[in-house]
Amino acid sequence: MIQNIIFDFGNVLFDLDLDAFEREMKKLLGENFAAAREKLLRERVFELYETGGLTTEEFVEKLCFAADSPLSPEQVVGAWNAIFIGMPRHRFEMLLRLRQQFKVFLLSNINELHEQWIAAYMLHEHGFSDYESQHFDGVYFSHLIRLRKPTRESFEYVLADAELLPEQTVFFDDLPDNVEAASQLGIQGIWHEPGTEIRERLVRMNFLPGF
Repeated sequence: MIQNIIFDFGNVLFDLDLDAFEREMKKLLGENFAAAREKLLRERVFELYETGGLTTEEFVEKLCFAADSPLSPEQVVGAWNAIFIGMPRHRFEMLLRLRQQFKVFLLSNINELHEQWIAAYMLHEHGFSDYESQHFDGVYFSHLIRLRKPTRESFEYVLADAELLPEQTVFFDDLPDNVEAASQLGIQGIWHEPGTEIRERLVRMNFLPGF
């Protein structure tokens, strides 16, 4: 019997254009983009930022000086935040309905800049000053817990902290590797195809009544 639902954020609840960051950086760096990208990946800059290993200031500086021609912090932050599309109102209503029957959690590989952008969006677009506590029983961001999916430790952290039994828990994510990692711990991992509607999936699985 499922009692707990854990959602990934990006492209499950919040719509993203994940290619937008690279497109914007290519515009800014031109022929220097490939070398800059290789350098950032080699130094694990994105992974470190997502797990709290770099401050926002350090992260922005590394992106600014990844190529021979430096970028401004404003250019870097603008490109970094270009991935966001939005979260439609009906998904908030969905979360509230789910919480009438289940405990609902959020587990996301995320960083401080994106967390701040989302918080501002939630306020100006939907009027939520504290969307986390209003819609979730617990929120776990990788840069705060210093663990990221698909590591086993990230899921173990959530299970222990929220006192959840894996066999009573279902997890939705848009990346198969993350789903597989959760499944290995006994969680019912479900791959959510980006571009499809999560509410419809929940109705088909009988977690929600039909609309």
